[in-house]
Amino acid sequence: MTNLEYEHSFNVKNIEPYIDFCKNNGFVEISVVSQNRIVFENKHNNKIIARLTTEFFDNNNTCHIDFKNVSSKQGDLNISTESMPLKVKAKNKDVVLSILSTLDFVEVANNLRTRYVYTKENVTFEIDDYTRPQMKVVAIEGKKEEVEFVYNQVKNLSN
Repeated sequence: MTNLEYEHSFNVKNIEPYIDFCKNNGFVEISVVSQNRIVFENKHNNKIIARLTTEFFDNNNTCHIDFKNVSSKQGDLNISTESMPLKVKAKNKDVVLSILSTLDFVEVANNLRTRYVYTKENVTFEIDDYTRPQMKVVAIEGKKEEVEFVYNQVKNLSN
């Protein structure tokens, strides 16, 4: 089972205006979590990626892998299909990496970030503050009409 994703994703100078927007407009904070995300691209089709994401909670880290196929990219708009995540444990991580290698996936990024997730009805904000590499990214995803409405409200908040 896959999930169709409709998402605007764009770099910003400052994430605070977007967090403030969420707090002041009825969005609910779902999580704030530190993550290491390793991104793999397929050598034959760079629109197909795998993401190995480790989330750090006190002394209880979790890891999962998922896949994404970007079917359309127009500026900062991405329309993709995403797989369901699969939990990765220490005992099967080498197997997962072996499968990725066999399917011709190569590592293209190894990022560290803090991800802030807010949601309201059919719209989710994923606000990323990266420390490796240093950058800030806001993604707004969900139902097309509602995403477009919110995107038009916030697209120039920090620039």
